[in-house]
Amino acid sequence: MNVISILKKLLNEETDGIHTFLNKIKSHHDISDELYSELLTFIEESNCKKIEFAKFNYPALGLALETGVMINSSMIGNNLSFLIFVILHEIAHQYQFKKYGDKIMYDCYIGDISEDEAAEFMKHTEEVADEFAIRKIRYLQGKGLIDLKYKPSSPYKDKSIDTMKTMVVQFRNQLKKENIKTTEGVSEYFYNLVKNKM
Repeated sequence: MNVISILKKLLNEETDGIHTFLNKIKSHHDISDELYSELLTFIEESNCKKIEFAKFNYPALGLALETGVMINSSMIGNNLSFLIFVILHEIAHQYQFKKYGDKIMYDCYIGDISEDEAAEFMKHTEEVADEFAIRKIRYLQGKGLIDLKYKPSSPYKDKSIDTMKTMVVQFRNQLKKENIKTTEGVSEYFYNLVKNKM
C-alpha cells in the first residue's frame, strides 16, 4: 500500500469497497501486486466514493454515478484486459464528475439543454472515457502488467449522434414520467435501473 493510500485510509477518504473489489478480481485472475497497486491508485485518484461488482438486471457492463461505480458481476470471468478497460472507462467518469460536478453530468437528463446538445455532451464524455481507458491500458501494457495482445478500441467513436439522441430521449421521457427532477433522483433511478427490475 503506497503512502497516499495509507493517508486516505487514515483520513477515511478511501474508496469504499475498493479492497473487496480488487481482491475479487485477484481471486479470478492472476494479477501482480504491482497491477493491484496501479488499479488502486487509478481508482482512488478519481475520487470514486464507492466501487463494487453487482448483479445487473440491465444490459450494461458498468455504471458510473456521482455516488460511485458498479461493474456488472458477469464481467469478472471475462478477459482480464477487457475487464480492466471497462473498469477504467467507468473510473474516467468519476474524474468527469470531479471536474464538472453532478449537475452538469446529469443535465443531459434533467437540464434545460436541447436533446442535440445533450447527445453531443454524452458522446463526448463517453469518447473521453474510452480514450482515458485506452491510454491507461497502453501504460499498463508498457509496464508488462497486462497482455500485449489486447488491442483496446473506442466503441463510442462508432456510435452516431442519432443513437446517442435516442438514448437521451428515452431516459428523459422515463425520468419525466417518474417525476425525477434532482441529481440525487437521477442517480437513484440509474442505480435501481441497473440493480433492480423496475
